[in-house]
Amino acid sequence: MGKQSIRENKTIYQIFRETAGLTRSEASEKMAAVSDSKIEKFEYELQDPTPYDIVQMADAYKRPDLCNYFCSHKCEIGHRYVPEVEVSDLSDIILETIASLNEINPLTTRLIQIARGGKISDDEIKDFAFISKKLDEISLAVDALNLWVDKTASEQKLNIELLHSEKEKLK
Repeated sequence: MGKQSIRENKTIYQIFRETAGLTRSEASEKMAAVSDSKIEKFEYELQDPTPYDIVQMADAYKRPDLCNYFCSHKCEIGHRYVPEVEVSDLSDIILETIASLNEINPLTTRLIQIARGGKISDDEIKDFAFISKKLDEISLAVDALNLWVDKTASEQKLNIELLHSEKEKLK
């Protein structure tokens, strides 16, 4: 492992590369068309990475959450529509998912009542906003689970191909 920088205010790109135990040169070797000097420019915020660069870095550093960070912070469309997802322990993700599902279950009847008219009236806005927030929490929990799977697939030797195959069978 190369010498780590003692620079303060490191970017996420530098933190993730160093956490992966890679020098810029070693990281560059794991990527297509991303030189070590280009990595340095990203890390010192002299150049913005493209989505392709981010995918390359995420794969090289084994950090799929880098893609979520980029989309939720650096991309105008993603900033509006993609929430930042925190990768946590599987048990925490599952418990959060179950808690969110349990909270939404009794609200389904009200959601059906709101949807029945084909529009949301002013007197339904408060209930709809609450239900929408709870659905967002479920969506975030699902995103966290998918990110956890991607992040830990190589670490825990998860057969990701088999998982994708089984999910395809369910379509």
